[in-house]
Order: sequence, then C-alpha cells, then structure tokens
Amino acid sequence: MAGVTVTVKGSSVSVTTDAGGIFLIRVPSEKVTLQFTYVGYEPVELKPGKGSMTVALKKADKSLDDVVVVGYGTVKKRDLTGAVSVVKANDIVRSPTNNPLEAIQGMVAGADIVRSSGKANASDTLLIRGTRSINGSSAPLVIIDGIQGGSIATMNPNDIETIEVLKDASATAIYGSQGANGVIIVTTKKGTSGKVRVNYNGYYGRDGYVQYPQPRMGQSYIDLRRTANANVGSWHSPKDDSTIFNSGELAAIGANQWVNWVDLVTNNGTRQSHSLSVSGGSEKSKAYLSVGYYGDNGMIKFNNLHQYNALLNLDQELAPWIKTGVQAGLVYSNANTRSGDPYSLGETAVPLGTPYDANGNVVVYPIAGYSGVMSPLSDDRGPLIATNNSISTRSTFNIHLDIQPMKDLTFKTIFGANLTSSRSGQYFDSSSLEEINNKLNVADVTTENVRFYDWDNVLTYNKQIGEHSFKVTGVTSYTAKFDETYYAYGTGLIYSSQLFYNLAGTSAAGRIITSSYVQTNNMSYAGRINYSYKGRYLFEATERVDGASLLSANRKWAAFPSASVAWRLSDEKFLQDINAISNLKVRFGYGVTGNSGILPYGTQSVLQVQPMGFENTPASAYIFSPLLGNANVQWELSKTANLGFDMGFFKDRIDATVDLYNTNTSRILMLRPVPASLGVSNTYQNVGSSRNRGIEVTLNTRNVDGRNFKWLSTVNFASNQEKITGLLGGTNIIGNPVETGSLLLGRPIHSFYSYRKLGIWQIGDSSKAAALTYGGTPFKPGDIKIADINHDGKISSDSDYTYIGNAEPKWALGFQNTFLYKGFDLTVLTIVRWGQMIQAKFLGRYDPTGHSNSPGYFNYWTTTNPTNDFPAPNAGKALTAMPGYQGLLYVDGSYWKIKTATLGYTFPQQLMRRAFMSSLRAYITCNNIFVKAKNHLIKDYDPERGGAEDSPMSRQLVVGLNVGF
Repeated sequence: MAGVTVTVKGSSVSVTTDAGGIFLIRVPSEKVTLQFTYVGYEPVELKPGKGSMTVALKKADKSLDDVVVVGYGTVKKRDLTGAVSVVKANDIVRSPTNNPLEAIQGMVAGADIVRSSGKANASDTLLIRGTRSINGSSAPLVIIDGIQGGSIATMNPNDIETIEVLKDASATAIYGSQGANGVIIVTTKKGTSGKVRVNYNGYYGRDGYVQYPQPRMGQSYIDLRRTANANVGSWHSPKDDSTIFNSGELAAIGANQWVNWVDLVTNNGTRQSHSLSVSGGSEKSKAYLSVGYYGDNGMIKFNNLHQYNALLNLDQELAPWIKTGVQAGLVYSNANTRSGDPYSLGETAVPLGTPYDANGNVVVYPIAGYSGVMSPLSDDRGPLIATNNSISTRSTFNIHLDIQPMKDLTFKTIFGANLTSSRSGQYFDSSSLEEINNKLNVADVTTENVRFYDWDNVLTYNKQIGEHSFKVTGVTSYTAKFDETYYAYGTGLIYSSQLFYNLAGTSAAGRIITSSYVQTNNMSYAGRINYSYKGRYLFEATERVDGASLLSANRKWAAFPSASVAWRLSDEKFLQDINAISNLKVRFGYGVTGNSGILPYGTQSVLQVQPMGFENTPASAYIFSPLLGNANVQWELSKTANLGFDMGFFKDRIDATVDLYNTNTSRILMLRPVPASLGVSNTYQNVGSSRNRGIEVTLNTRNVDGRNFKWLSTVNFASNQEKITGLLGGTNIIGNPVETGSLLLGRPIHSFYSYRKLGIWQIGDSSKAAALTYGGTPFKPGDIKIADINHDGKISSDSDYTYIGNAEPKWALGFQNTFLYKGFDLTVLTIVRWGQMIQAKFLGRYDPTGHSNSPGYFNYWTTTNPTNDFPAPNAGKALTAMPGYQGLLYVDGSYWKIKTATLGYTFPQQLMRRAFMSSLRAYITCNNIFVKAKNHLIKDYDPERGGAEDSPMSRQLVVGLNVGF
C-alpha cells in the first residue's frame, strides 16, 4: 500500500511507504514502538525487531468515525441526525480555479452551483434545495473557522481542509434566521505536531476554445438581407443590391473583406496558481502559514485578475485546561474587466470592412465612409479608451480561547473581524463601446469600507452515565456590520491619461457625488441538547432566538426550534448477522428557520437629499425616499421535515445516503409598487408562501479494489420541486418586467411568463393563421405561431401570456470516477443539469431586416425552407415589432458536461527520499471539456451561463505539481 505513515511513537520521526508498500525508517533502538496509520484503516502499533518486517492493516469503518463540523461544535458521522454533506481537501483542489465553490460543483447533492460568466473574476451562485425568498438573499450562510462574514469565493482552495454543507433545518436551526438557505462551514488547515512540513502546489495553463455561436458570414449574410427586402418588394435581383447595401458595404463585399468579429474579440487566455505552505509544531504549539498567488488573463483583452492570499493559523496550549488560537488572513485582488460587451457587438455587427490599418491599429469605423458600424475591437486600443479596474483588500482576524474548568465542561469564546476595503474606478472615452450612443468622456469612482464583527460564546457540557450520553450546548452570538460607500461621477474630463484619478477635472455641471452609511446588528441566543443511548438511539433538540435590527421593534425577535432523531439499525442484534449490511441508519428531523428578507431600513420611511437651484444658487431639498416604510413586515419562516437513510453494504464497498425533504416557507417578503399618488414608489409586504420538496442521493462505490488497481465512483443526484402555494388575494402577481418578474401560483419563484411559441405558421396552415389576429392584423405563413391561451382568436399579452418554464432544474447530477493504478491516478467529473429553461438573449439577436448580423446557424423561414425556428425575414419590420417575438428567447436549457479530467502521477517514495522530498506528484487537468445542450437552438453555447451572451465560458488545460518536503 502506498502512502502509509510510519511513525516512531512519541517522536517526530516518520516516513511514508512508496508505491509498492516498502518503507525504510531509522529507529534509535529496538524498544521503540512503530505506529502505522492510513486513512480508512485501523491503526497498528508494533515493535520493530531486527531486519525487515511485514505489516498488515485492517480496513476500518472510517466514514462513520470521521468528525463532522456542525454548528458550534463537532460530531462523529455515525452520530449525525441531520442532513450534512462533506467535501474534503483532495476534491477541493482538483479543479483549476481560485473559487472553492466552483471547485465543488457536482460534488454535493442538493447544492446547485453555477458559474456566472467566463470573466476572470466571475463569481459562482449557489442554491441549496431551491429558492425560498424573493427579495431576501437565497445564498447560504458561510462560516469560516467558526466566524461569519467571510468570503469563501476569495479563499485559497489549498488552505481548506473540509467544506461541510448543512442542508436541513435540524442541522441549520442552530443558526436561526441566518441558516434559512443552508450553511456552508469551511475549516482551514492547521499546524500539526512533528517535523516541519513544506508543501508547494502550483499549475500553469491556457484558456482555449470558446463554445459560442459563430456569426453569419459571406453569401449567407447577403442572402438574408436580400430575402428580407425581397419579401417587401424592394429587391428582385442582384442588380438591386445597390438599394439595400450602402456604398461602403458594396465595396467591402467586392473586395471580399469579410470579418468574423467574434473570433477577433476572443484571445487565448492564461491562468496560473502558486501556493506555498509551512506547518509544524510540538504537542503544545502548532502553526500553519501559507501564501498564494492566482493569476488569470482572460480571453478578452484587458480582462485579468491578480489575487494574493496569506493565511496564518496558530494554536497554543497554555495549560492542560486552557488553549488559545489565532487566525489571520489577507486577500488582495486587482481585477480589470470590460464593461462593454464585445461579444454581442461581434455577433451583431455587419461582418464587413477592415478591422486593422496597415500599422496594425484598430479601425474604429471599419467600413469606409460609413459610421453606422463601430468596431467591436474599439476598446482594444488601450486602457485610456476604456478602463474598469477594481482593487479590494480583505483582512480577517479571529482569536479563540478554550477553557475546560472540569472534565465534562468546556467554554469557548471566539471573536472575529472581517475588514474589507475596495475601490472600483471606471473611465470611458467618447469613442469607447460604453459610450457608443452618448459620445462623452465619463469617469467614476466607488469606494467601500465594510467592517464585520462576530463574537460567539459556546458553553458545552458532556456527560456519560452508563450507556446514556448527554451533550448540552449553550450559545450567545452577536454580529455587527458597518458599511460606508462613497461615489463620485463626472463627464468632460479633458486628459484621458488621468482616467478616474482626477474627478475634479470633470465638468462641474454634470458632476455627481453621493455617499451612504448602513449599519446592521443581530443578537442571538441558542441552546441544544444531544442524547444517545447505546450509540444506537440518537436525539437532538435545538432552540434559537434571533433579534435583527432590519425589522421594526415589535417584529425583530423570533424563535427557531428544531428536533431530530436517528436509529442505528445496523447496531441491532437482528441485523448484525446480515453480512451484506455494514451500516444502516434512519434519520428524521423537523425544524424552523427564518429570513429577514429585507434591505436595511426597509421598515422605515426616510428622507433623502435632492439637489436643487434657485436661479444661480445651488441648494439642497429633502424629499421622502421612494421606499415607503412598513413596520408590520414579519420574518419569512421556513419549516422543513427531513427523512434520511445512511446505508453501507458489503463492508462499505457501497455507501449511500438518501434524503427526502419538504420545506414550507410562509410570509415571503416582496418589494411591491404602490400608487404614484402616494408620492413614493414601493414598499415591502409579506405576500405569500412556497414549498420546496425533493430527494437527494449520494452513492459512493469501490467498483474495483485490487492491490494495484482501484476504481472508485461517486454519484450525487438531486431533484427539487418548487412552487408558490399562496399569494395575496389568491391571484398571480404580475411584476415588471412581466416575463421574468411575475409570481405565479403553483409555479416556482423564478418562472418565465410570456407568449408560448409553438413554431412558425406554415403555408398549409394559411387559413388557420388568418383566423388568428394580433392588433387586428391576421397572421400569415412565416409569422411566429403563438398559443391562443383563452381561445378567443386574438393574441394579446393581457390574455395570452402564460407560464412557459422556470430557471430551476428538475434534477441535477454529478458523477465522478477515480482510477488508481500504482502511481497513476485519473479522475473524471461529469455534471448534468436537466429540465430548466433559460432566457437565451442571443436568440433575440435575429434581425429579420437582414441588416444587423446574427448567429450563422439561425434557421429562418422561407417558402422553400419551412423551418419552425425563426420567422420569415422582413426588411420593414424589426424583431421587436413581430407578434410573439418574446417567446423566441426562452428555450430548454438542459445540458450535460464533462466538467473536469485530471491525470496525475505520484513518484515513488524511495526516489523522493534521494531528492530530499517527502512527496512529488505531477498532473495535467482539463476543465470545462465538453458540453452538450438538449435544444438545437443553443448547440454552440454553454448553457451553464443561463442565457447571457457576454463573457462566455471557456476551456482550460493546465499542468501542475504538488511537492512536499
């Protein structure tokens, strides 16, 4: 067996076995004891004797003895009564990303993780068991080493030991209102006693081919414009081209100056990561220090990210009954992004002209003599044309003190602070893509300082009486957040070299300066009792009381109780003789969590400054904020029941967890418009209720478990059914925008409400088409065929808008396979997201006039090409003027993707010892390898983006090293 740790007991002397299980260790005498440890096997202690020795390890029920971090404490996996998933360090660093959330995509059943874009500094969205709030955040609470307020997205993945995901109310209720959307608990690496260990982890690679629709080119573009004009009688033959193309376009066509703008705006990007850590210490003092760098040069010019991380963990035993520890972290990032969207412009710009001059400089107006088309490459001319730079510094600090005044009683107090300072500056020249319409020089700066403090006190009492085990936990928690924001904006800056650093040089008439200050506080008290009888019968009860400054005085406090039970059937005598069952536990839990679901000061009507002037004298007036305060709004409440099964078969070669859950959320808060006659715009109201019901399955198998070859598989499956069960007045709430902002009874919160496109009217259906009208005009072949919902023969948004789909998948799957052969390892991760609808904005780029460009594979209707994809071209009618055009944008977004594949090789221990290393592994990783969409309309697009057209997803290929000393 490779990787077995052999230690001289009571010392720091240790080695690890090589690929053949061979080890060599020098011992001071024959009287010492050697300890043999390996994850998943029971430890062995032996005297060395003389000469060689052979040691056999016995597999242990390791998974059940793993310690799982839960709210304000830990518990063995065998004693869990709630729904908790764990991702460990090796899986977190498998994907070449700086965001740990993206790294665990597909690894946690019930956690829906989606990358927001292909930008270098793109974030990831995470939903646990569906959406429960409309205006409130649906993001889970993140706890990093016991402290709230941190950002998992900016952590160095190499610093993380485990990520625990708490999903049901019995697991999250200890966090009360903050745990309504689930809880992510991150535990960082700590120092260990023994010799000093130094580790380097790094990779370098490239971002390559982008799966993005290619624009229409050459004869295909010409044919579309000709057809559009032929259908209105303005083109009959090529001799009429001069009437539908301008002289510059005709000259470019004659010179064969076709331009694929999408290809030109896309470059090959690079990414790299380097992380160095040092850990070690004695039995009383332990330390872990790491520094890291992540760099990402995106595929769009001037889109990049540079991020630096540092982490220090110190743990000290002051006395046998008192311990303390300090953690300090620092994250500095510098990101440049593109505000303008060159991809959508590249997709729609007329594909003609000269993109560069003889000296290689970008030509702003590539079609000679024609200023109607601006080059999508305009911002590539340099940072003085368009700059969008963000700098942030996040520092974290926490200190804890653990006191054990008596054997069964412990007290822990922990204080943490998260301090973030950021500055975002933008400058756009009048010739930039951002100012394509206004043609102004614009500069603005936003600075923000956020201070977040968390002070928790935890008192724990453990008592074992015979076969009865009791654990009582009491908690107080106080958090405070202070957010200061300053914004300045100006136009008319004379010198572009000043960017956004001299706003005093802008025009005083158009200058804007604003600032804001927001403070929130939360106070909580919680208690929990755990009881176990014979380790078979488990019970847990929790009560938490939260007070939030976001709500009014008579509504701010709420209680959140929970209870759960579990029965370890596999410990019963009647199952112990069944060899096929190695583990069987049944869990049931019920609990209540909450969500304030409201912005700070949302219960109050406040004043705001309105600049005014009297002749030439400026003055300030005070008016009411557009938000009408409502002091009667209440907490959103989510009540969850969870039934779980933990199973192991054939000595845990098959390990499975199944959870069934039902969550009912009431008093959902929504920001609603009010009559303009009140002098305000909107107010918060508790408007309705919803239900999330689903199943989660996690399956781990050891398919082949030989000495030299192993094949391990993990499957994570989740299906969530979400629907709104109640609304004010028992009717739908039609929002703005109607298509994506409406709440529909019996449907998920993020539903799409629009015309239902059935296809395109065909020649054989002429009479049926003519019987249906829009605005009094009958439909004809080539028009969009829309469902007549109320069957009145008239299509209108008032009567024929209907539910057409939602953004939540019907089910999601992660499937990971790991193959081990001697020193080689291969891991492949596949993810599936099925049954969701997306609003594919690039589908709206179809231009029936034939002037603007669109994806080349868009199949439009003609008498000889009776497609059901897009309507007939028409030079006199823009897409937005076509009845039912809204329905073109919404398509089935189902897809499956080979997300990550990693091939590695671990060098033999004997060779490494000669090189003064403890370990060396080289690997190559491919990420975002292949995606297949269900719907043919998005066949050249990665639907993980959710339909957005800017900053598409890319593929990565990196090579890396893991080195230990």
